[in-house]
Amino acid sequence: MSFIKKHSKALKLLAKIALSATALYYVFSKIDLKQTFEAIRGINVWFLFVAILVYAISQVISAFRLNTFYKYVPVKISTITNIKLYWLGMFYNLFLPGGVGGDGYKVFLIRRYHNASVKRLIGTVLADRLSGLSIILVYLCALVYFIDYDLSKTAMPEDGIQLVHDILVWINPFLNYFIIFIPFIAVGYYLYLRVFSRHLVGAAWRVLLLSLIIQGLQMVSAIIILKSMGTELVGQQNDYLFLFLLSSIMSAIPISLGGLGLREVTFMFGSQYLGLNQDHAIALSILFYSISLLVSLFGGYYAYKPSAIFKGEVAISR
Repeated sequence: MSFIKKHSKALKLLAKIALSATALYYVFSKIDLKQTFEAIRGINVWFLFVAILVYAISQVISAFRLNTFYKYVPVKISTITNIKLYWLGMFYNLFLPGGVGGDGYKVFLIRRYHNASVKRLIGTVLADRLSGLSIILVYLCALVYFIDYDLSKTAMPEDGIQLVHDILVWINPFLNYFIIFIPFIAVGYYLYLRVFSRHLVGAAWRVLLLSLIIQGLQMVSAIIILKSMGTELVGQQNDYLFLFLLSSIMSAIPISLGGLGLREVTFMFGSQYLGLNQDHAIALSILFYSISLLVSLFGGYYAYKPSAIFKGEVAISR
């Protein structure tokens, strides 16, 4: 027992690596890898560049969203310093297990330089993440209405999970009504802030609006990636976006390395159920992850030299 406690972090990391590797192996063993990588090799480079740019802009706006919350902590951080901090967090979140390492380090640095409440900072980071999740759910509820499919007439995909298929068939008649949950999601997020982070309530609606823009830009980036591969999108664009958002939720579950493997499994089964190009769906997952990795790498400079983040600002000592 003492060995497990002593090495719990290492064991958790190994478990996440094993899960991601197993999930990727399973996906790659079920798809035509040659076709998937042919789709990736055949991309339009200029379209891909635009997709990277759109994604990067979404992250800059994400930094603004978080700084909107910081002002209610209150912590006064300049726009440039906040963007540096955000990029540092992106870098660490990709390479540290659990996807929260960067958030924890940001809290540590802000606490060090601004002597802010740790409890409030942690609550702010959590509220920021939940705002993004809430908007993903909003978009999912909206997209369900526009997806044209009838699972009751669809055979279960090869190697599909019977229970999942049966549940989807059962809820199919109610999918068109999911759109009514949208206002409840927004109100639910507001009530969460009222109960757990009352000091942030004043920023709630502005943050949700920024989250709408951020997630919208990432959806645009995903569509551009698909276009760069020449994917047929007529009548299927909403289906791809639905899977893209669903995979974002799956990747937030802290049981794998930043969602690696879980996203691909989601796209594999989802593309079968919705009759999409499976090779292009998996390629989208790989390319979007690669783009997020590439953009986040720029935060590595501040991981190497964290003193450059607060350059020009005076640290407040306790």
